[in-house]
Amino acid sequence: MIANMKFFILILNVLIVKLTFSQATKETINTQSSKPFEGFIFFSMEMISDTLYYTYYIKDRMVRMDEFNRCKDCKIPNNYMLFDLNKKTIAVVNPLRKMYMFIETKPYKERTDVDENFKIIKTNNYKYMFGYKCYQWRVRNKNENTEVSYWVAFDNFEFFIDFLKLFNRSEKHAQYFLLIPETKGYFPMLSEERTTLREQKMTLRVINIQRKVLDKSLFQIPKDYKNFEE
Repeated sequence: MIANMKFFILILNVLIVKLTFSQATKETINTQSSKPFEGFIFFSMEMISDTLYYTYYIKDRMVRMDEFNRCKDCKIPNNYMLFDLNKKTIAVVNPLRKMYMFIETKPYKERTDVDENFKIIKTNNYKYMFGYKCYQWRVRNKNENTEVSYWVAFDNFEFFIDFLKLFNRSEKHAQYFLLIPETKGYFPMLSEERTTLREQKMTLRVINIQRKVLDKSLFQIPKDYKNFEE
């Protein structure tokens, strides 16, 4: 009787492991596609004293970034920005005032101190987020007292590297990610910036992500909007 019970428990444990692995694999496969990512990514920027919210809309070689400031549940953005990755242009749009303007872009310059000042580690650590199997990548610079840890997913996020280079922001989250080799098609579902003593500085966290076909009008400036510079 005891032997039969042990055998039953062993079979049950094996089935549970197989079911868990199968479900995790299924979720990962279902969220990946051979096509470039099209859809939206809603995320937060969490700082020590404040939290801001943004949404990326991505279609073809166009990216729209809606800014909601501190309002997590707002539907109409305070402002939004349109990025044309082919033309390398950025437009800032204000829906309330029905105005827009193009801002000057600067060519992205790669850092020349990567080998001497940066330590880049692609670990085998992973966790599942939104059905993606996300691996941990870490970038550390002791001279800048900064380490950024990324949990990255692959789903042909072809836009992301060119978007970061065009936006050309000074935040460490963007700068450090561009230093990592072989990142094409990856996107960080979570990135955490800390000091080398592990003190929290800034966190970017995906709250919702979905592949879906988007209307082209999302990436066009409405015809009745006026150019701020005219």
